[in-house]
Amino acid sequence: MNLSEMLEQKIFLGQEFLTWLWFLLETEGGAEVKDLGWVELTLGERLVLGPAMGAEGSRVTVSGAEGSLAEAREALRQGKLVEALRLGLEIHGEEYALNLEAAELTVKSLKLPTTAAPSEEPEGLEGLVLERVALLENTLKAAEGLLALFLSQRLDPIEGPELRRSLGQWAAQEEA
Repeated sequence: MNLSEMLEQKIFLGQEFLTWLWFLLETEGGAEVKDLGWVELTLGERLVLGPAMGAEGSRVTVSGAEGSLAEAREALRQGKLVEALRLGLEIHGEEYALNLEAAELTVKSLKLPTTAAPSEEPEGLEGLVLERVALLENTLKAAEGLLALFLSQRLDPIEGPELRRSLGQWAAQEEA
């Protein structure tokens, strides 16, 4: 089996994770992530839903403000799962934005918080680089921490069925 076939068989995990992120941000607003504390989540202006693995159907792409979420919610009620989304993170008061893709569980793009302009001195540039590296590290910790939280809930023999039930009830709601 080649890598492409393996990824195709495992796409459901990415779809469930991204759908869970949407659920989490609407129900809890964020999560406690190891080594970072509370990470606030917001839904960005891009959301793509598609059929669950093995199901037939078309994709629904929603771009723009809150008003267009009605179409995404309807797709969710019809059994579609999130394939891609723009996710906002607030970590220690700093705002990040990520484009996440379910198929490969990847970050397609990342916007880090603004940093101070470096001084002309070499130490200023070195400080800027170190600050950017720390911001990247926070982003990776947040993404990995959220995935670990999802997997621990999803795979738990008690929490797993409860999570699936909660996701189903949330997806069936008329309004978020």
